[in-house]
Amino acid sequence: MSDFDALLTEYTAKENPKVHGVICKCIDKNGNEIYNKIAGYNSLSADASPLDESAVLKLASATKLITSIALLQCIEKGLLTLDSPLTNILPEFADVQILTDVSGSDFTFEPSKTPITARHLLAHTSGLGYPFTNRLLGLRAQARKDTKPSFRVTAKYEYPLVFEPGNGWLYGCSLDWAGVVVSRLHDGMSLEEYMIENIWKKVGLSAPFPRFNISTHPEYNARIMHGAVQTNDGRLEPYDSWPFDNPEDQEGGSGLSSTAKDFLAVLADLISESPKLLKPETIAEMFTPQLVPGSASVKMLLELRPAWAIVAGPVANDAVNHGLGGALCTGPVAEIGQPGNVLAWGGATNIVWWVSRELGVAGFFATQQAPFGNPTVTRLVNAWKRDFWMGFNQVNHV
Repeated sequence: MSDFDALLTEYTAKENPKVHGVICKCIDKNGNEIYNKIAGYNSLSADASPLDESAVLKLASATKLITSIALLQCIEKGLLTLDSPLTNILPEFADVQILTDVSGSDFTFEPSKTPITARHLLAHTSGLGYPFTNRLLGLRAQARKDTKPSFRVTAKYEYPLVFEPGNGWLYGCSLDWAGVVVSRLHDGMSLEEYMIENIWKKVGLSAPFPRFNISTHPEYNARIMHGAVQTNDGRLEPYDSWPFDNPEDQEGGSGLSSTAKDFLAVLADLISESPKLLKPETIAEMFTPQLVPGSASVKMLLELRPAWAIVAGPVANDAVNHGLGGALCTGPVAEIGQPGNVLAWGGATNIVWWVSRELGVAGFFATQQAPFGNPTVTRLVNAWKRDFWMGFNQVNHV
């Protein structure tokens, strides 16, 4: 039994779980599953069933990768370019301003001079954020707490910028707007329908396909892996209502649910020698650092390390950047055996994915637990990566 197997057994013990269920898989460039470990249960209930392959997972921000691919497909079709202004598709961006100060209910703005582009959305350099990733947006949200919230993406994420597009990095709602772009470029086709036709079917999936608004799909929702939240004393309590749940609209930044195998099929295509979703040169661009070394953008990326530490691992400050679709670990992480040039991201439910295009392997880790990146799950994720890479490196003499 490996150290990871022992840790997995300890953490998923039904009588006192630290993580109630875990799915971790790795795949190679030929679509072969080369690593598969599933442990624990699909809920915290006393009669919970053992977790299995059919479990449906709320992907949270792992949705962003699928939306990124969808937007890059639009660019390949010539419907827009990576660096053209988006205001003709998103008139909402025409008069967007930069929030510079919040004092009570008084907001101070300055005009933005740089149009937002697809590259800005994909690399999180648009100036758009979330209230929980930016102080000013958090203060604005607090001042507007009596405003009735909207589930419509274009109203929900009608945020001001917090820096000039291209002049910083901030994790936020950029990919939610990217989903709107994809829909509008296809005559209002829903993002879900676009993904079924242009992503899920292309990688060989059949119904039931990954879904937005899972609460409206009873047959799919019945297979959901139920969530848990870690309390301050380390116990787990049931947690099935997530902040990103949206019963009405389709959020390209957080709204999808899928099985592990569904998501892994997309990762496999990104490392395939004959990819179906994107051209090889487009995939190469995804793995190209988008932030200038030493810039304010890199400084801001490092300041938000809690947003990506669990997906990147204990990577050095000078070995991390951002690509088009995820954090880019440009250098190796010896502590867990991880090579350089790995693209990775995840989601609030403590889902983690990574792709090594050079070595032709990709991985996917899933549980359904809050809070994101907590020390318990982070330790388990790093142990999983170490377990996989030690075995892979031995077999392949890397």
